Amino acid sequence: MATVGVNLGTGSGLPLETLVTNLMNAEAVPLTKLQAKEAATTSKVSALGQLSGSLTSVREALLKLTDTNFNSGTATVSEKDIATVTATNKAAKGSVSLEVLQLAQQEKAVSGSLTSADAKVTTGQLSFTFGKVANGAFTADADLPTQTVTITSETNTLSGVRDAVNKAGIGITASLVNDGNGSRLVFSSSRTGAEKSFQIQGLPDGTTPADASLSMFDYNPSTAPTYTQGSAATGMARLQPAGDAKILLDGLAITKPDNIVSDAIDGLTLTLTKTGTTKVTVSQDLASVKTSVQGLVTAYNAFLNTSKQLSVNNPSPTKGTTSSSNGPLAGDSIVRDVTAKLREQLFAPVAGATGAYTSFGSLGVAFQKDGTLKLDAAMFDKAMAADPAGVANLFADTPNGAGSVGLSKRFVDAINTMVDKTGSIQTRVDGLGATTKILQAQQKSLEDRLVQIEAGYRTRFAALDKLVTGMQGTQNFLTQQLESLASMRNG
Repeated sequence: MATVGVNLGTGSGLPLETLVTNLMNAEAVPLTKLQAKEAATTSKVSALGQLSGSLTSVREALLKLTDTNFNSGTATVSEKDIATVTATNKAAKGSVSLEVLQLAQQEKAVSGSLTSADAKVTTGQLSFTFGKVANGAFTADADLPTQTVTITSETNTLSGVRDAVNKAGIGITASLVNDGNGSRLVFSSSRTGAEKSFQIQGLPDGTTPADASLSMFDYNPSTAPTYTQGSAATGMARLQPAGDAKILLDGLAITKPDNIVSDAIDGLTLTLTKTGTTKVTVSQDLASVKTSVQGLVTAYNAFLNTSKQLSVNNPSPTKGTTSSSNGPLAGDSIVRDVTAKLREQLFAPVAGATGAYTSFGSLGVAFQKDGTLKLDAAMFDKAMAADPAGVANLFADTPNGAGSVGLSKRFVDAINTMVDKTGSIQTRVDGLGATTKILQAQQKSLEDRLVQIEAGYRTRFAALDKLVTGMQGTQNFLTQQLESLASMRNG
């Protein structure tokens, strides 16, 4: 308790401060008990939060166990240098032959050669038009506006033109090459596909002395000659024509503008890397499913470990006292109730389910002697091999029609009744919160009362201190007088 007023006993020499401290310690025992109750309540709230968190982890593991996930497939190709493949849950199990006849490619054009990268060109503009070559002519794409790159006196060199085009970000990149006959610029489209060609027009303003005009970059893909290695031509040449990817799927011809083909086979995405023939196979992804089931086992065991730590109850060596090593939820029925509900979900079969596989237990998920779960991998594999569709159906929301609830959904629903805002755990937390407020109010009232009690003690002891001090003064005076009389008589 805080000290009120001045120190007592300074006049009388009596240990009044110690007396007040001891008296107030005795008076404060009820306050100490209230504080201990509040600390225990706060600890319970924290423990319930941990319990709820571990249940949420179990729920997250369950949400990965759906009939869709059980039916998920994994895709492979026999020749990985020709293509790669990924599958979604929509991919049908089976195999298909893939023949890559042609890869999609972007338009590329190369300029004539100049003496060096620093060779001057006239200032002005380069105009880029996007479109396609059809019937021997270039046709502009009305949906793609013409882009213009300005060449100034600071960029009117081959390297400067390269930098200006790349900085413009128009879907065309420029690179500087030297093929032994001088320096050239290669213009490449960032888009693949036969309809993603481009045309270039140089628009010199003629105001700057130069080694060549911007007209040297004029390019029409329908009329430009094909580049020939070692050519010293000064005009633009076609280095690579824009083209579509062409494939055969079980003999069916398909053309796509990109080498990533995601809409040819439902649920499959093909990434083409080389011409040739390969086999695409989609099979059930047993490893992924088993990992998800093991994830549930791991999450449940983590919950069990958390609940045990929170509810551990060690007998106290002193009769009538509580062991300091007890968990904050020791003796609390909520831990037993929650654990019992989870065990019930693991044992109970799906309503209406028949045959060998009706519950988690029938799939190889079993309890150990210590209460933890373990997945019997061999038993699980056997179930998936014997009846994959039936096992997957156990995890559908309504596997057997109205009134039937799948294993995961039923389990999740049970956990929701515990961890949701209106669930049993949150209800307990709310109740403990109300208890905390009551305890805090009681402490405040008692603290105010203790201040008054201490003030009363100090008032009374201050009077006592004054009285004793006065009596000591009188005693000292009388002693002096008696000593004086004795001296006179003896003298």
